[in-house]
Amino acid sequence: MNDGCSPAPWWRTYFDDDWFRLHEPLFPESLSRVEAGGIIELLGLPAGARILDAPCGWGRHTKLFREAGYDAWGADLSHDLLRRSRGRSHRARSAGAAADIRALPFPDRTFDAVVNVFTSLGLFEDERDDVRALREARRVLRTGGSFLLESMHRDEVMAGYAERDRWTLPDGTRVDAERSFDAVAGISHEVWHWRRGSRHGEKRHALRLRTATSIADLLRRAGFRRIEWYGDWNGEPFTHASPHVIAVARSGRAGLRDPAARR
Repeated sequence: MNDGCSPAPWWRTYFDDDWFRLHEPLFPESLSRVEAGGIIELLGLPAGARILDAPCGWGRHTKLFREAGYDAWGADLSHDLLRRSRGRSHRARSAGAAADIRALPFPDRTFDAVVNVFTSLGLFEDERDDVRALREARRVLRTGGSFLLESMHRDEVMAGYAERDRWTLPDGTRVDAERSFDAVAGISHEVWHWRRGSRHGEKRHALRLRTATSIADLLRRAGFRRIEWYGDWNGEPFTHASPHVIAVARSGRAGLRDPAARR
């Protein structure tokens, strides 16, 4: 939180149009469809279920949920990304909200499922803010609803951690990345220097990398008790080498269909 004296946290202004242009090519629609399909299967969502995608970014999953017949809503702090999300949906005015995930603008027990993907809980410096965000997700879930959290995880990232990296995007943008890792705090500091023709800039972030153990602790502190763990969007069991950590937490005793029933 910003107390009026400290500088605003980096994530307040980080997710702008430059960020979109640097990341959108890394997430083709084919990948988004695999992820959205995996989310629907892991949650066992019935037709017409109401889903909150928060934070939703530019709406790449929200859009696909709607196409699949779900009552999908998005929420995000970035006005730049929300503007792009609204441009992709004919239901933009009613299905998106500018919001901090620690204070969602929805009544209690509004959604059958809440989805938080792309390591969004790694942004906060204070773990109490992570717990606040998770409690908000639980608050807006209906009894029996489900919460899905997807993140990179420390075991897999550190196995191949590169202090320097570079790549070129399809539009010719050259990106040079520099990283350093604080092993005590568990935070990866990263700078991207980018150049496209005469345009250039840099993006800086500090992302907390967590183990599944610490993610489980946060979920329990937020009040979630029934937690299932997966390592990819096909529902494979989670291991230290899994490309993702995916946690599905259930709210209350009555639930949506158990994903184990599909096996």
